[in-house]
This record gives sequence, structure tokens and C-alpha cells, in this order.
Amino acid sequence: MNILGCLKKIENYIQILVIKEFSFMSKVLITEQREQAGSDSYNRFEYQVHWIVCYIIGKMQENAKCIVFCEFHDDMAEFSPNNQQYQFFQIKTKEDPSNWTIAEMSKKEKKKTGEYKKSFLGFIFYNYLVFDNECSNCYFISNNDFDNDVLLWQSYIEDEKALQKENIELYKKIKNRIEKEFSNDMPSNFDSVFENFIQNTFICKSELQLTTYESQTMGKFFNYLADKNIPSNTANLIFQQLLNDVRKKSKEKIRVPISMKKLIEKKGVDVAQVGEKIDNNIKNIGNYNAFRNYLITQSLSDKDINRIEAAKTLHDARWLDVNDVKYQEIVVTLRKVISTYSYETNGINDKLKNLCIQELQNRNLLSDSIDKSLVEVLYYEQKFSRKG
Repeated sequence: MNILGCLKKIENYIQILVIKEFSFMSKVLITEQREQAGSDSYNRFEYQVHWIVCYIIGKMQENAKCIVFCEFHDDMAEFSPNNQQYQFFQIKTKEDPSNWTIAEMSKKEKKKTGEYKKSFLGFIFYNYLVFDNECSNCYFISNNDFDNDVLLWQSYIEDEKALQKENIELYKKIKNRIEKEFSNDMPSNFDSVFENFIQNTFICKSELQLTTYESQTMGKFFNYLADKNIPSNTANLIFQQLLNDVRKKSKEKIRVPISMKKLIEKKGVDVAQVGEKIDNNIKNIGNYNAFRNYLITQSLSDKDINRIEAAKTLHDARWLDVNDVKYQEIVVTLRKVISTYSYETNGINDKLKNLCIQELQNRNLLSDSIDKSLVEVLYYEQKFSRKG
């Protein structure tokens, strides 16, 4: 065995020791990621981001309780709190119109170091090998279609039929390629892992096209919000916040071992929380036309109405940003001060504004980034909501 081979064996042995040491933790939370660099291509990365957002929208429509992780062990992972299992997703694009083949999906790429990177199917097999029962399913997603062998494989497992029994030649064809890929470091449980891999790996063509994925994703999001009766500019703000959240968490680098709490903070999107956040904020935002009509009844000048309306638009955008935790705290604090202030008698005045500033200072929340008209926005929002 050459020196590189020996070093590889030592590296694998050390990894096994680390996993044993932290055996009380989830393997998914303690295993070093294969890569954290993200996509080299901007368009490819953006396609991946938009596909993840589409997936999140679909899960919100189902009222699903799950957490989506961006660029974690694969392009995307979904964790189900109910069964404590993960599903892993590879999202790959091709600009040429050719169909994917078994050979292409199991082809290893040569790195700059001279070593070979595992193939797409090899990485999927790796998930079943390393994460064992924590990995329930894996998915290969692409904008391009697949050849007859891939479609035949999928047709059997989608009908819950054993590929080995239904088509032994195709079964051996795929198994031989995976065996060859892992021949230098063949796991003792290869056969059982392969059975899990062959029966639970789903290969799907994405509805998103390379040339139209942005408009398709936005359309899906607007359809999701169609029955919620909110202005289009507000819907667009919500959409952009969700996109930016996925972008940010796709690029975030982490170290393992890591707690689930920290992992969600750095890489995760809690689907149920996002859906609830959107619904709650939409209730608070209401209709801009009705709000403006209410301001007109408050004996305000056109200049003040326009100023408060502009400040409300800015406030709505920040309030909908699930990552702007400090702003959420500021707004909650101000609302409490305003609600306890006898504004029906005194109206909005310098005393109320000073009380708000003082309370923010007491809580160490005062910030230059707060719009000067925010207190007025929250004040009139409360009066408007009580009126309704």
C-alpha cells in the first residue's frame, strides 16, 4: 500500500474513534461535512437557493413540521422532529440537454490535488453508510431528464418493488459501479447499506428551468399568499427575506460537533415557524389602503401621512425579517409602552416618545437604525387595529 493509502486508512480510523467518543450524539451532528465551499457557479448556486425556497413553500402549504438545512452534508437536508430522521438532497444542473445516465451519475471527478472526488451516487451511498438509520431517504434533483435505466430503476422502487428481484441486470449494473468506487475502502456492511441505498434513493426532474427559475419560484410564493389578501409589495418583501435567509445559511460555515440548537440557528429554516411568522405578521400589517384612510381621519397633514406610510413600509420589511431578532425586541418593547400609555386622552406627543426612548435605553435596545417615525407607526397601528 502506498503512503497516500496509509494516510487515508489512518484518517478513517481517527474518524471512527471520534464517532465512538461522541456516540451519544447524532452522527449527523458530529460528522465533518464533505465540503462547505458551496457552488462555484453563481447561476448554479442561485438555482439551488430557489429550489430550496420552492421546497419550503411546498412544506408550508402542507403545514409540515420540519427543519430544512441549507448546504449541510448535501445541498439540502430535511430533518423531521417526529421520527428524528434526515432526508438528503443533491440539486444538480446541466446546461446541455442530454439525459442523465447511471454512468454519468456514478462518475468520479478528479480534484486539483490529484485525488478523486466521490460521484453523485457515491455521495448518496455515503450518507446511508455513515448516518445509518438517521438517513431515511436521499434525493437527486436536476433540471434535466434521465435515461431509460434510471427511469426503470425509479419505477420499481416508487411501486415499492425490490429492484434485485424485478431486474437483476440493472441491479448488478448499479451495484458494480458503487462497489468499484468504494473498492479501496470497502465497508464490511456494504451489501446491507447498498440495499438501503438502492430502495430509498429517489431521482427526480425539477420543475424549475435554468432560464426561468426566478420567476417560477416567485410565482409559487405569490400563489401561496394569494388567499391572504396582502399588497404585492409586502408579499415581495416577504419573498426576498426568505430568499436572503436561504442564501445566508447556504454560505454559513460551521464546525462539528454542534448542537441541534446552534445548527438550526446557523444553517436551518424551521418551516412551521416561518409559516406562523408570515401569518402573524400579515395580520399585523393589514391593508395599506385601509390604514391610509384611517390616517386621513386623524387630522394629519398629507406630508405626515406620507411620512408615516413610508415608515410603515420600512417597518413591515424589517418586522418580517425572521433574522432581525433585535428589531423584533425593539418593536415588542415599544408596543408595550404605547399600549400602557393613555393615548386616547393625550394622543401622540413628546412625552410618549421620550417614554419609548427611555425604555429602549433601559433594555439596551436603542439603535441609530430605528426610523424616527417608528413610534408613530406603532401608535397608529394600535389605534387602527382597536378600531377594527
